[in-house]
Amino acid sequence: MKEREKQKDFNLEKQHGEIIGTYEEIYGHKTSIDVENIFQQCKDQIKKVLVLGRAGIGKSTFCQYVTYRWAKGELWSEYKLVILIHLRRLTDIRYPPGKKYSPINLLENEYFPYEDLSAEQIQHFKELCKNHQVLWILDGYDEFAQSIPEQLEDVFKHVREAQHNILTSRPYAIKSSYDVKLEITGFTND
Repeated sequence: MKEREKQKDFNLEKQHGEIIGTYEEIYGHKTSIDVENIFQQCKDQIKKVLVLGRAGIGKSTFCQYVTYRWAKGELWSEYKLVILIHLRRLTDIRYPPGKKYSPINLLENEYFPYEDLSAEQIQHFKELCKNHQVLWILDGYDEFAQSIPEQLEDVFKHVREAQHNILTSRPYAIKSSYDVKLEITGFTND
């Protein structure tokens, strides 16, 4: 029954997103923004940006691009760590039910699946999170929204609400309220 309700909500949101998209295409005014400036309009202490775009427009490419630029020291130096999570990988198989997961589990499972982090590394990561020096890039909410494993709901909510994050999605899949919403319509050569 719960799945049917989720599917119904999903279909309504998809339909609403298509209507809004059409309206914006006809009436909306879009301006380009440099990637360096996407956090400028964030009013809250926790910076949260929603990046929307149709299928195939480049949301995942955007995520890889900003992660690469950060790693090269060219972007967002206020963050000591940027973590790119492909949400479609957060499945029951990779995160078995019956366990409560934390941000450190996401880091370990996604980046260090064959080794354990030391107690010192875990403590350092927790300090970075506590001091808001971690940026989470959560890619593909639309592929994840209908099937969020119950055991990951709390950690996903925590990362979205209590940590700096960029969330990408197709427009019809998102209900979350983000102060800053951007749309990828394409890329320039710059």
